[in-house]
Amino acid sequence: MFELYWLLLLLAGAAGWYLAYIIYRSKPKPKIPGEYLKGLNYLLDEQPDKAIEVFIELVDVDTETVETYLILGNMFRRRGEVDRAIRIHQNLIARPALGPSYKSTALLELAKDYLKAGLLDRAESLFTEVIKIGLQADEAYPLLLGLYEQEKEWNRAIDTAMELEKASDVSMSQTIAHYYCELSELEFASQADHPAAARKMAKKALSHDKNCARANVLLGNYAMHEKDYRAAIRHYCSVSKQHPEYLPEIFLELREAFLQQDNREGFRQFLLKTSDSKLSGIFLSTLLTDLSDNDAERNEVHQLLLQKPKLSLLEINAFLKNLHLQDKSLGELNADKIQASIESFVNRSSSHQCRQCGFHGKRLYWQCPSCHYWGTVIPVVPGLD
Repeated sequence: MFELYWLLLLLAGAAGWYLAYIIYRSKPKPKIPGEYLKGLNYLLDEQPDKAIEVFIELVDVDTETVETYLILGNMFRRRGEVDRAIRIHQNLIARPALGPSYKSTALLELAKDYLKAGLLDRAESLFTEVIKIGLQADEAYPLLLGLYEQEKEWNRAIDTAMELEKASDVSMSQTIAHYYCELSELEFASQADHPAAARKMAKKALSHDKNCARANVLLGNYAMHEKDYRAAIRHYCSVSKQHPEYLPEIFLELREAFLQQDNREGFRQFLLKTSDSKLSGIFLSTLLTDLSDNDAERNEVHQLLLQKPKLSLLEINAFLKNLHLQDKSLGELNADKIQASIESFVNRSSSHQCRQCGFHGKRLYWQCPSCHYWGTVIPVVPGLD
C-alpha cells in the first residue's frame, strides 16, 4: 500500500511537469527585433549616435520597450550628454500610443534634462505639467521648488510649497519661513531706511514657523538699525530660547544692545545663564578677545572660563592670548608658542557644520550649499567633541 502511494505521487508529479511543458511550448516566444540587436551593437562599438537613431525608430515597432529608452536617456543625462537625453525623451513623448503613465514619466525625465541643461523656463513648464497630471507630482514638486530657489523666485517658491503642503501630508512651514526671510532680506537691501516691508516679511516667516530663529535674527538686526535696542534685545533673546545654537551669530550685537540700554547687569545675567552651554566657547572667547584691558568684564569672563570643567581649543586660545605674566620667562615663551599653534589650528578649522549632510564651512549658510536643506548649518566649537 505504501509503495502504491509513492507510485501515484510520482505519476502525479510527472503528469504536472508534462502539462506545464506543453503549456510553455504552446506560448508564443517573444522575439528580439533584429534592429534592437543592431542598436546594441552600435553601443558596443561606441557609436551612440547611430544607436540612438535605431532605438528611436524601434519605439514605433514595440512600445513595451519604453523602459529601455527611459534608462538610456537617464544614462546619457548622468554622463553629461544632455542633448542626446533630450532627443530620446522628446521622441518618446511624441509617440501617440504612449500610455499616460509612461508619458508622465517621459515628461518628468525631459524636465530633468532641461534643468541640467540650464533651460529653466522649459523645465518649469514641464514640471508644472507633470504636477497637473498627478502621477509623479511627489517627485516633480521638490524639483520645481529647487528650480525656483535657483532662480531666487521666492514668491513662486512660497506658492508651490503651499500647494505641496495641501497635496500631501508633508509640512513645509519651516521651508516657507525661510522663503519669507529671503524676501525680508531683499526688502531690507532695497529699502534699508524704511525697513517696514522687511519687518513684515520676517513676521510672516514667524507666522508660518514660530520657532524660526532666522526671522528673529533679522528682526533684531532691523531693530538695531533703527536704534530700537529694547526690541533688539527681545528678538535676540528669542533666538537663544528658540535655537540657542545660533546665539554665537548675534552675541556681540546683543551685548551692544544691552550696553546702549545702559544695562550691564542684564547682560551679565544673560552671560551667566548661557556660560554652561556647549557653544559658550564661541561667545566667551569672542568676548574675551573683544574686551579692552581696562574693561571690568574681562576678569569675570576669565573666571567663567576657569570654572568650566572642560575648555575647547577656542577658549584655550582666547585665554592664552590674553594671559599677561608679570615677567618675561621661559613659561611665557612656551605659552606664546602654545597659543600660536592653537590659533593656527583654530583658524584652519571649520566654524560651521550641516547637521544633515556634514558639510563644513567658515560661515553661516541658512541653506546648506551641499544638501540644500534649510536651517541645518550651525556654529561648531573647534576642538570640542
